Amino acid sequence: MQHESFNKLNFALKKLWDRELSRSKFINFIENNQVPKHLYAQYLIETYHYTQHNALNQALVGARMDINNFSYQRFCFHHAEEEVGHQMMALNDINNMGYRFDENELPKALPQTTVLIAYLYWISTQGNPIQRLGYSFWAENCYSYIAPILKKVRTDLDLADKHMTFFVAHAEIDSDHSAEVERMIKKVCLTEQDSRDLSEVMETSLVLTVNMMDAVFEDYQAFRAGHSDRGTLLEARLNG
Repeated sequence: MQHESFNKLNFALKKLWDRELSRSKFINFIENNQVPKHLYAQYLIETYHYTQHNALNQALVGARMDINNFSYQRFCFHHAEEEVGHQMMALNDINNMGYRFDENELPKALPQTTVLIAYLYWISTQGNPIQRLGYSFWAENCYSYIAPILKKVRTDLDLADKHMTFFVAHAEIDSDHSAEVERMIKKVCLTEQDSRDLSEVMETSLVLTVNMMDAVFEDYQAFRAGHSDRGTLLEARLNG
């Protein structure tokens, strides 16, 4: 991918973030209200669920017979290795906030989270192998967009680093990963079709992630109304 094309991709990502952050009920609630502890915990549960699959679907790209690029294949396996076990940071954050869960005790993923997980497996095994870089591109480069939201959560809930290890660690890890993803995009995204496929996955995966966030907010509202088993379980596990 030429420098000019990469700049266009960056510009498209900024517009996409602006659109998605402005439409999100989850984000708007956090920006305009005191952040509830249960809401953050519910979000971390979904983070656990989708994160445990990221190493697996990334590795599947590297295992494809049609990848046709050794550098990209090595990137996929190396990046997958570095993602292994990251879901445990989300579980650690949940428990450090006073909830008590083992891995097998967490509520199952929300349907919207399952859709995101399934989509990432699909685009990792079907279609253009290059396209999964569209997910990596925004996911490894998201902190400049969500930093104000994370700061609001930290301040409202008076959280220390031990309550936010998933985000603190990834803010450091992903700065290096973002540079690696950029280099790989420039190296292997060579055709207009590559660019279109990458951009489509970038947009779809980010939209699905925001949909997941909004599902968390809707489940929190249901809990407040007395209609969420997930919220009730969180309440029971707090300092339990």
